[in-house]
Amino acid sequence: MSRDLGYRADIDGLRALAVMLVVFNHAGVAWLPGGFVGVDVFFVISGFLITGIIAGQRERGDFRFGDFYLRRARRLLPALYVLLLVVTAVGYALLTPADYSVLAQGALSAIALVSNIFFARTSGGYFAPEAEALPLLHLWSLSVEEQFYLVWPAALLLLLKLRSRAIMTMAVGLLAAASFAYGHYEAGRHPADAYFFLAPRAGEFLAGALAWLLWRQDRAPNPWIANALSGGGLLLIAAAAAVFSAGTRFPGMAALVPCLGAAALISAPQFGPSVVSRGLCLRPVVFVGLISYSVYLWHWPIVSVLRYQDIAITPAVSAAIVAGSLLCGYLSWRLLETGFRGLLERRPAQGLPLAALGLAVALAAPAYIHLKSGLPERFPYALLTQDELTAERNRYWQGFPARPFAQPTPDGGRVLIVGNSHGFDLGYALIENGFAGRLEILETFHQCFNFGHDPVAPADAKLCEERRRAVLDSSQLRAADVVLLHDNWGGYDARGLAEMIGSLRAVSDAPIYVVGPKMTFTDDALSISKKAQDQRHATVAGVNAFALDYQEVAKIDRDRALKAFFARSGWRDVRYVSMLDLQCGERRRCEILGPDGRYLYFDAGHFTLEGSRRVGMRLKQAYPELFRRTAS
Repeated sequence: MSRDLGYRADIDGLRALAVMLVVFNHAGVAWLPGGFVGVDVFFVISGFLITGIIAGQRERGDFRFGDFYLRRARRLLPALYVLLLVVTAVGYALLTPADYSVLAQGALSAIALVSNIFFARTSGGYFAPEAEALPLLHLWSLSVEEQFYLVWPAALLLLLKLRSRAIMTMAVGLLAAASFAYGHYEAGRHPADAYFFLAPRAGEFLAGALAWLLWRQDRAPNPWIANALSGGGLLLIAAAAAVFSAGTRFPGMAALVPCLGAAALISAPQFGPSVVSRGLCLRPVVFVGLISYSVYLWHWPIVSVLRYQDIAITPAVSAAIVAGSLLCGYLSWRLLETGFRGLLERRPAQGLPLAALGLAVALAAPAYIHLKSGLPERFPYALLTQDELTAERNRYWQGFPARPFAQPTPDGGRVLIVGNSHGFDLGYALIENGFAGRLEILETFHQCFNFGHDPVAPADAKLCEERRRAVLDSSQLRAADVVLLHDNWGGYDARGLAEMIGSLRAVSDAPIYVVGPKMTFTDDALSISKKAQDQRHATVAGVNAFALDYQEVAKIDRDRALKAFFARSGWRDVRYVSMLDLQCGERRRCEILGPDGRYLYFDAGHFTLEGSRRVGMRLKQAYPELFRRTAS
């Protein structure tokens, strides 16, 4: 029964086809919605090779279970362990605590060769949108393959004792048919179990075993049959990749299409060379097949990280995914699959301790992460409560008029801020950036806009009029060297604003800076951050990007209107300061977290001390005269 086929370059070429189908599919190539069938092609190849290897060694009398599994470990584990460590390190910076804990469990399940079971229970299904956030999801296939390898060698040795090729072929064929039928049945009832578990997938490996059992070394060359088998096989795989999709009932009967195609391509060379087999033997194609395991290992984490960051998969990004997968795959193959494996074989005394260390680290790191609930302390802003944030605010923000801003520099300039609680934030923007004069605030109330001139509601008209008179009659206004007007700009009326500025100018000749609205949000900063975490935006950049959807865009419109208003006003010594320009830039990307993860807002609109400090730095760069001892 010996059929020692030796090395077959066309099988490495078929591996290249399989891995690139998967990579293209995951990279978002629209015309390959069924590219996931590349995994099924891999399974057929594995079944063919493992059956031939074990049968050959058994006939020579040199098959040993220990040697067989040791060779598998030398080839697969170094690259796998490094992948797990790298993905764990990247996850430390990007993943929310909940997702990081899931990643750790996924790493442990990969080491234990039960990834398929773990993801069947946690992913929501291979094609579920949330599965894209699982960087180790693709390791399910490695676990299925290794589970098959735990069962098949012993089963094959028992079958080989029959010494009847016909009976063996019939037995394997029945097992394969049962697996495909069960997979089809289970795909209709429990799609995730059907996709991830071994029993519905075993038929795909057994299809490869059947290809080996039906192989004949002594077949007469027949180019017609060779080309028909290889061409038909390629057509079946291509059709499955182009027609199947996430909506296909899979595996089961549908999986027969790519599996029969792969078996036909593997079987064709016994009838002689063909056009397709020559193409598969081209050196670049064979090379991709040689590195296919590592390419497969690295491609999905690249895709998953991009998806996790909400990066759109454009054609350029798709090309980058493919290129990055090939590059990482080559480096992994060169340094780990061949390099480290060679060290283990040549110098086991040195290689084995390194392997043991790698296993220890690969186990310890995810175990620790899972036990620590995903290390939530990586994102301290995610742990902060509103009470803690408010307490931090209360350490310096005491409200009006309990603590006026009075600097111990009587010889310095006098700056007066007219506004509501947002004026208090502006005061800290000055103080925290080296303001060296005397700073005072005249409060206008939130019931009034245009700095006391206009009521928000008719019932507040008397209150606002009293406040307006108090501002205009104040000694602070007459003594001020510079007047700053700033509130939340909850209302705006050009006529009322013009009248208020005119009234201020009638009392004081000091330069007036009208500071426009800062960005406010439709929810408080802490709640936005929590919601961002729930939507898998853990990093500072991710939270800030998420917060853009909560901006009060009316403030942008108001800032634009105020710019136009002051551009045509013609007032002497009255300047408009766009707070949004300072705070958010031209693109209006306003942040709720600083680069170090500190909150810039303590609610939906008021700055923390850090928020005031940061905007004050930009204010000082744009208007340095406000920070001098005397007005200019």
